[in-house]
Amino acid sequence: MHTVYILYSPSTDQYYIGQTKDLKISLWQHNAKTNPATADGKPWEVKFTRQFATRNEALSLEMKLKNKNRAYWEELISNPQPAA
Repeated sequence: MHTVYILYSPSTDQYYIGQTKDLKISLWQHNAKTNPATADGKPWEVKFTRQFATRNEALSLEMKLKNKNRAYWEELISNPQPAA
């Protein structure tokens, strides 16, 4: 399974969107500052996840989400049922 996720950093008030095969490891890496894009945001919190059978499906949603704005992400987080 592949997971699309949205992380939130209360310390920087920023969101990060990604996809992974192992969310637990990815979250650890973001909080361990191994990813330069998220190094300043520790601690990161998982706010949204959606699982897919294939990486291509996950990548498709990840790209769609990255092209949306913060208001869209926050609506999705508060109401995760509708498809992105």
